[in-house]
Amino acid sequence: MTSDGAVQEPVRLSAGGPALGALSTGRVTLVLGGEAVDFELTVPAGPASIEDLLPIFHGLSDLMGDRAIARAAAAGQTLSCKAGCGACCSQLVPVSASEALALAHLVAAMPQPRQAEVRARFDAVLRALAEAGLLDRLSGDGDLRDLGMDYFRLGLACPFLEHQSCSIHSDRPTSCREYLVTSPAAACAAPTATTIDLLPLDGDPSRALLKAEAAIGWSPLVLALTLEDQDRPSGRELSGPELLGELLRGL
Repeated sequence: MTSDGAVQEPVRLSAGGPALGALSTGRVTLVLGGEAVDFELTVPAGPASIEDLLPIFHGLSDLMGDRAIARAAAAGQTLSCKAGCGACCSQLVPVSASEALALAHLVAAMPQPRQAEVRARFDAVLRALAEAGLLDRLSGDGDLRDLGMDYFRLGLACPFLEHQSCSIHSDRPTSCREYLVTSPAAACAAPTATTIDLLPLDGDPSRALLKAEAAIGWSPLVLALTLEDQDRPSGRELSGPELLGELLRGL
């Protein structure tokens, strides 16, 4: 119910498809920014993996981003992020193991010659990282902040960036969805903690995914295609509703 007494429809998010069998729909209430928000969530009724449930977390990230943008607008602030501005797309993008695998599957499903073009971009980035001595550090345990700055200084565009816009916008990772700034776009060319004003969100879906797969570890987006041939467990020990409950508790 809204502040004026009107009944508010639940936010509807869905994951799953014909290949995953029967679906289960349930309601849950999450407290976002001190406000109770009702959700109607649809997930596979049977065994599901985190990758299967990613559309739910993409939707949560988008909702939290929209709420943050609305608060900023009410305070007289303007979002700098928009199509045609790809300044932040040269950053090291951390993704969960399931998100990395989903990106690999996304590329594998692309028709030719589109798929070959995208794979060539990934290969070019990996060669540049190897030449700069950073490739081995991407899977190491060093300081992530230092690694991120060294990576950014190379000016390597995300393989999915085309004409300064994301070519997989509807499938982009949660960390990309949650990176929203009100500082001048020009500041993103040399981002620091003092020059970038990130919008605070009501929750952190990207961190929830990373936390759920902490035993596997995160992966840089640019290494996503190296995972597609790895023999990884399906992770389908829990039903969709059970797994979603575990993930939501990580928010």
